[in-house]
Amino acid sequence: MNVQKIFDVLKEDDKNSALGIICSELEKQGYTVKIDGKPVTGGEVFNGKFQEVENSMNPLKISLFKSGSLEQEFVIEFTDYHEFIIKQK
Repeated sequence: MNVQKIFDVLKEDDKNSALGIICSELEKQGYTVKIDGKPVTGGEVFNGKFQEVENSMNPLKISLFKSGSLEQEFVIEFTDYHEFIIKQK
């Protein structure tokens, strides 16, 4: 996962959902994304399908898969609209 690209795209687009932007960038990097065990796409987030997840103040467990295999897991905790902390799971 290229974290710098995530920060760059968030900086470029401060109007749209941070979670949607993050998911979309991870998909561009070749990952399938699950949040708290549920498959999620950037498009679904932008279309409001995961409103409850976006509005949650709880840390979100992110799992990244490539070719069906788990590659990485971490936790994102939002501190503001486009600001977050990444922690090891």
